[in-house]
Parts: sequence; structure tokens; C-alpha cells
Amino acid sequence: MSMEISVWSRGDVALPVTLPQADSWKQYGEEWAYEGDGWQVVVSLGEGDDPDEAVLEALPEAKTVVYVSLEPIGAAPAGYQWLEEVFRALARQSSGVWVDPNGVPHGADDAGF
Repeated sequence: MSMEISVWSRGDVALPVTLPQADSWKQYGEEWAYEGDGWQVVVSLGEGDDPDEAVLEALPEAKTVVYVSLEPIGAAPAGYQWLEEVFRALARQSSGVWVDPNGVPHGADDAGF
């Protein structure tokens, strides 16, 4: 199992250059992975996904989604800290919003995780 956070933006998102420590990510097909000690954060672009109403209320021009997941869900605290750093950086870089596991959109620096 994993924990997944989505980040919605108005425009295109260039991976991996918009990720923290961009040169430390490895590409596997359409996904990018950052490996920690017993955990990994995986990032992928959504294809053809439409934002839900809550996302459109927070970001009316939302068109691109990036999924950020931490594997396994029982990862060490360092994995969760890195997950948060990644999704907040993506939201900041793309002037977008991140969506918590309850489906609530947040700005890059909002509390909520």
C-alpha cells in the first residue's frame, strides 16, 4: 500500500526539473522515483484526468495533475517528510494546489498534512 497526494496546476509540469534534488530521481517508464532507506517516493503525470469540483473551486484553471506517492504506507518518518517536501515544492513551482487524502485542496504552504 501507499499514500498518494495529487498536485494540480494550470499548465504543464516538467519532470524531474521541478522536483527537489532533481538530479537524484530515477526514471522508470513514465514514473520518477526517489529512493530512501526502506521507502520511496514516486511521481507521475496523470493522463486525461479531470479535476473534481473542489479542485476547480481552489484553482479554476486546473488542467494538469501530478501524483506523488510514498511506498510503503508504513514508511519511516523521513519518508513522510520527503513526501511533503516534494508535493509542496511541486505546488509552489507550478502555482498549483495539492489535495490531501480527504480530497481537500491546499495551497503550497497551507497546513493540512
